[in-house]
Amino acid sequence: MADIEMCRDHGLEEDEARRRIEGLAERIADRLGGTWCWEGDEAVCEARGAKARVRYDSTSISLAVTLPRLMRPLRTRLEAKVEEYFERYFGRD
Repeated sequence: MADIEMCRDHGLEEDEARRRIEGLAERIADRLGGTWCWEGDEAVCEARGAKARVRYDSTSISLAVTLPRLMRPLRTRLEAKVEEYFERYFGRD
């Protein structure tokens, strides 16, 4: 189960959705000091034992972040930052 989860509806074309997801993935990877890559329709970011998956379909974009035990005390702080990035790229519900 993910420690942080978010989902937004969108009306974006596939290319635009992927472009925005790439921007979000780069931002998360930079923030955590890790890397990201595409795995099918998911952008997967990994750093310091944390793993973030950003997935899209024709109507929504979702994000799930799993934190290692040592990072869980920082969950609230990380969640706020990820929410800020998610909102920047995809807006509010």
